[in-house]
Amino acid sequence: MSTVSKNTFITALIVVGIIGLVLGYLVGAVLLKPAPPPSPAPAKKKYTIYYISHGGPGDPWWAPVIKGAQVAGELVGAEVVYLGPEKFSIKALVDLLEGAIAKNPDAIIVTVTSYEALDEPLRRAIDKGIPVFAVNVYDPRSEEERIPYLGYVGQDDYEAGKVLAEAAIRIFKEKTGRLPKRIVIGIHEVGHVGLEMRAKGITEVAGAQGIPVEKLDITTDPTKALEILKSYLAKNPDTDLILTLGPLGAHPAMKLIEEQGLKGKVYVATVDVDSEILDGIKEGVMLCAISQQPFAQGFLPVIFAYLYLEYGVQVPVGNVPLHVRTGPLVITEDLISVVEKQVEKTGGA
Repeated sequence: MSTVSKNTFITALIVVGIIGLVLGYLVGAVLLKPAPPPSPAPAKKKYTIYYISHGGPGDPWWAPVIKGAQVAGELVGAEVVYLGPEKFSIKALVDLLEGAIAKNPDAIIVTVTSYEALDEPLRRAIDKGIPVFAVNVYDPRSEEERIPYLGYVGQDDYEAGKVLAEAAIRIFKEKTGRLPKRIVIGIHEVGHVGLEMRAKGITEVAGAQGIPVEKLDITTDPTKALEILKSYLAKNPDTDLILTLGPLGAHPAMKLIEEQGLKGKVYVATVDVDSEILDGIKEGVMLCAISQQPFAQGFLPVIFAYLYLEYGVQVPVGNVPLHVRTGPLVITEDLISVVEKQVEKTGGA
C-alpha cells in the first residue's frame, strides 16, 4: 500500500470512529435520558360560582358581562358557570336557578328579574347556606320584604330611566328649540322588572313636562321590533323621540330612521352602549346613551363572592347589603372617548 493510500485509509478510519462515537453518545443520551415528568394536571378550582341571568346569547349586551365574570374567575381561581335562557323567559330563569341550587354551588349570582318568581327559590338557597348576590336587577321592595342576598352590583333602573329621559329631552330641545311632541318607549322584555322600572322613570319625567308618552312591546327580535316601530310611527306621525331600554331596541330604531329618511326629524336615546350605538351618537341619530358598564357587572360580583367565601368579607352599608352602582352614566358626543376603550376591550359599556 502506498503512503498516500495508507494515510487516506487511516484518515477514513479516524472519521468513521469519530462518527461512531458521536452516534453512540447521541443514542446513549436518548436511551439513558430520564423521561420528562408528566405535566401537572390543572389545579382544581377551589370554588364553583353559578352566575344566572335572564340574558342569553341572543342579547349582545350580555357578552361583556360573561367576559367579566370569566376574567374574575380566572384571577381568583374560581370556576364560574354562566347560565342564561335562549330567549327571555322568567320560567326558564327560575328553572336554571333550580338546577343550580340542586348542584349546591359555593355561591350564586343572579339577576332578580322577577322578585315574585325568584323569592321562594332564592330564600331556599340561602337557607341551605348558599351565599347569594344580586346583579343587574335588584329586589326593589323594602328591607323587611326583600330577598336577603348579600349584595347588589348594578345601576338603579328607575334612576336610569329618569336620567335617560331628562338627558334626551334636554339635548332634543337644544337641537330643535322645542320639546318632543311625542315619546314612545320601546320595551323588549315586558315583565322584566328592571326594564319596567326604567320605563316608569321615563314616563314620570315626560309626564311632568306634559309630553305624551307610550310604552310599546317591541319583542327581542330586531326584525319584529323594526316593523312594530314602523307601524307605530305610521299611526302616530307626531312621534319624534324613541327611547329604548337596550341595544335590542336601539339597533332597529336607528335602522328605522335610516330606512325612512327620518334623520333630524326623529331621534333615539337608549340605555346601554355598544359600538353601533356609539356610531349613532357620532352620526347625530342617537342623542345619548346610558352606560351601566356590563363588564363590571360580570367582574365585581364574582370578586365579592370570592372575598366572602375565602375571607369572610362582607360589606354592609348601614342596615342594607353592599350596593355597588355601575351606572347610570350619560354618554353624549362629548364623552364618547370615555367609553370607547371599554367597548373595544369588553364589547360594551
